[in-house]
Amino acid sequence: MGTQDLGTGTRTIMTQVAAESLGLPMSQVKLVIGDNSLPPGGSSGGSTTVGGASSATRKSAINALAKLFEAAAPALNVQPEQLEAVDGHVRVKGSPNKSLTWAAACKKIAPGSKIQETGANEARNPMGLNSGGAAGVQVADVTVDTETGLVRMNRFVAVQDCGLIVNPRLAESQIYGAIIMGISTALFEERITDKETGRMLNADMEFYKLAGIRDVGDIIVHLDIRPENDKRGIIGLGEPPAVGICAAVGNAVANAIGVRVPNIPMTPIHVLNTLEGRNA
Repeated sequence: MGTQDLGTGTRTIMTQVAAESLGLPMSQVKLVIGDNSLPPGGSSGGSTTVGGASSATRKSAINALAKLFEAAAPALNVQPEQLEAVDGHVRVKGSPNKSLTWAAACKKIAPGSKIQETGANEARNPMGLNSGGAAGVQVADVTVDTETGLVRMNRFVAVQDCGLIVNPRLAESQIYGAIIMGISTALFEERITDKETGRMLNADMEFYKLAGIRDVGDIIVHLDIRPENDKRGIIGLGEPPAVGICAAVGNAVANAIGVRVPNIPMTPIHVLNTLEGRNA
């Protein structure tokens, strides 16, 4: 597919879906992406790429598998619909001893021909992938030093409704990354520009502060994995966990000091100015 992997795990997801659909280990699937000569992929987005790529990959794999079953069925004296692909074998459902290895099944394809199938992504398609509606709950626990204006993150909890999760480790990683980025936005990342020229005055890491490991506190991620959510199919995950973080941190700071800091990031000077206004 002519899709891309921006660090959201597209390569892993597509290989995993293809392998599970074909009954093969991931090591036996060769993935090719990022080439304009291939069928087009969706836009670059962590919320949409996995759903679209998974749906298209699943369809193409199932379409190809049906053709392989047609080629292998006569050798097993059954109808194609009686076959399944499991653990590198094409076998008769209910009779695992009646099987062919994948290599043996492929040898049943007519000489000089090959199986080549495609699959397209359709939103809310009947295969149960790529539905819609993202939701989550995020809670920030902070401590504010009213003498220095320093905001310290103690704990951040994110409970995310993800629908069908293809790869739990990658899904958790998306949320951890979103939280770290969001905390950095809320408390540290401040762009200072020249009002006359618009030039950024702190355009390097010496003066542009990013959150470090000691700045983010304890991060707790919970994926809402339940059968009813699996049935909803794959929904947005990449960007949605990043949306509510500034609000959660801002609300926590407001609860701590009794007044809302109107500036992002909530650096000590902004917190102290806010406290001065409250006292006034």
